[in-house]
Amino acid sequence: MFTTERLRLRAYKPADKDRILELYNDPRVAVYITHGFVVPVNADKIDYIMKMINDSVMFCIVEELETESFVGFSAFLPISENKNRNVTWGISISPDHWRKGYGEEIGRFMVAYAFRHLASHRVSLSVVDGNDRAIALYKRIGFVEEGRIRKLVWFDGGWRDLIHMGILDDEWAVLKQG
Repeated sequence: MFTTERLRLRAYKPADKDRILELYNDPRVAVYITHGFVVPVNADKIDYIMKMINDSVMFCIVEELETESFVGFSAFLPISENKNRNVTWGISISPDHWRKGYGEEIGRFMVAYAFRHLASHRVSLSVVDGNDRAIALYKRIGFVEEGRIRKLVWFDGGWRDLIHMGILDDEWAVLKQG
């Protein structure tokens, strides 16, 4: 439905279920997209994932334009606050497509869409401390750290902070001009 320079962002189809399950079953990805234990997720336990997809303000499957290869997904999650015009953004990219610049391409599109078409006042996200590439990406897009919950996430044998980041509509407008 939407395209960027190299990507298509489209609606979920039932045929995408296996690819999404692959992300939730890849420990390199799952640790960042679930607050639960990183354990195998089978098709019988996909109900909570489907609820997230169905309840999201906008959920997009991302694929390469040229090859139609599955890249991942991006969403404005159900925890968004319509009254306050705050959307919460989430993204997950298959490791096969890491380090290609797709995260930034998706992020810039999603933030612009939130402000231009959803009349959002802010876009929020949460990221686990130590996910340095993601944090650097979010900062390049214009997100700033707004706070953290100390030692909330059990990760690889130790506690890590959960960092809250956000970008406001007026901050985004200034970035777009410069």
